[in-house]
Amino acid sequence: MRAGEVTGRTLRGLGLRRKHLTGFPLRHVVRVLTRRGLVSWDKLSGPPLDLVYRMNLPGASFLYHVVPDDLLGIRLFWEGWRYWEPDTLVQFSRFAGFSPRILDVGAHTGVYSLFACALNPNAEVFSFEPFPFSYERLLDNVAINGFRQRCQSFQAGVGDIAGTARFHIAEDLTMSAVVETGGEVEIPVVTLDDVVPHDGRTRLVKIDVEGYEYKVFEGMRGILDDSRPAILFECNPGGDGAGISALLGQQGYRLFNLANASAEITELVPEHFSKGNHNFLALHRSQPTI
Repeated sequence: MRAGEVTGRTLRGLGLRRKHLTGFPLRHVVRVLTRRGLVSWDKLSGPPLDLVYRMNLPGASFLYHVVPDDLLGIRLFWEGWRYWEPDTLVQFSRFAGFSPRILDVGAHTGVYSLFACALNPNAEVFSFEPFPFSYERLLDNVAINGFRQRCQSFQAGVGDIAGTARFHIAEDLTMSAVVETGGEVEIPVVTLDDVVPHDGRTRLVKIDVEGYEYKVFEGMRGILDDSRPAILFECNPGGDGAGISALLGQQGYRLFNLANASAEITELVPEHFSKGNHNFLALHRSQPTI
């Protein structure tokens, strides 16, 4: 029997349920145990979480409403930000602080949108999330933080042509994506160039669209020309790394892998990077290097 299962059974044997573990100091103790692999964050005893808590990220914090089907929110509650996307979050905080406008493409339940609003009280944020469940969670989280005036939310996918597309709903909702064929629901699709003003104010873009990255870039060439934003994006094995490399190179961008942010990438081949290191940064050549 694994250590995590033993610890979980011990907690249950003591009569502790999840509702008992969510308060300080027991939550702190359980968080340490999950980080050491002694308790699995997704198998803690008791009913699923449904509560509002303060999510602390590097440089800012905000309120977050975690509900039973929000696996990302539950994981962040029990493990903390350092065990999710630490490299991306640190670079995001670096650029968000001075960006007048920030785009969150594939916003999910709003972690990066909320982080942007909390980091920079003068920034306006455009959030794009097509899946109804995640979009409702995004709206809820924006509202409980009082960010409605600064965060414009769009229930839509983002691509190279405005219209509609099919959307596949994965068991882990963070892995849901636009697909060429199949898909459980039809969603509206917009291009960033059609929605976002070309006024030089868009200085940071985060993209997490599970394989649809190239089409997002195709639909934002005007923004790339106009604003030259820093871009944080995911490109997993099987993604169009060659196409993204060529497009961004034509636009005057340099590429970096966030696991080793000081090393420039000459060609984007996600398969060359170890598992979990598929988040990248694109900086225009007119901007200082990392």
